[in-house]
Amino acid sequence: MTSEGAPAERAERGLGIEDSGRLLGAYAWAEGRLFAVLGAWAADEGVPEAAVLFDALSRQHAWHASLFTDCLPLLPGLEPSAATAPPTAGAAEALDRLASFDDSAGRMAALARVVLPRLVTGYRRHLAEARPMSDAPVVRALRLVVRDEVEALLDAEGVLEALVAGQRPLAEVLVPAAHLEELLAGSGPGLVPWPEGSRGPAGGMGDLTLR
Repeated sequence: MTSEGAPAERAERGLGIEDSGRLLGAYAWAEGRLFAVLGAWAADEGVPEAAVLFDALSRQHAWHASLFTDCLPLLPGLEPSAATAPPTAGAAEALDRLASFDDSAGRMAALARVVLPRLVTGYRRHLAEARPMSDAPVVRALRLVVRDEVEALLDAEGVLEALVAGQRPLAEVLVPAAHLEELLAGSGPGLVPWPEGSRGPAGGMGDLTLR
């Protein structure tokens, strides 16, 4: 149901082209970094179920990075390679720390409890702020990526539960993930910080229903 004020509200919503470009570049960087990290994990993972999931998700992150790179706005003097950079030192340190994880359950916990929930939250916030007409390519990319990330989160959680069932306390397994979360805690709910001063809802996990 549409109220009389809805068109004006829609007109006010949305990110500026520069903020959108910075976000998309940061998304492409994060997804590309995850492609490299999970690919390396898959190559040395001793648990077959975990190795298969890491390999599949690595390829998926590579595709996501490509989608976001293709959505980058054409700004004067801005090359896509320069735009796809770490958004903050904390984000870069967090994914460098993630790359150093060498325990199957610890890796899966970091994905299921920190990385993937943050990706979903950040992308959903962007979806809530996007303008359906002018941001149509970005909206399509975000919807595809969110579906993938939600499925990946559920798969990672399932493998995590299987890895720790009757073998290790979950609280113990979650310690490295908690340290990872500490590196990201000051950047807001997503993996990529939201542009300062931009309006809009937080776009949390909610019921994971796409809009």
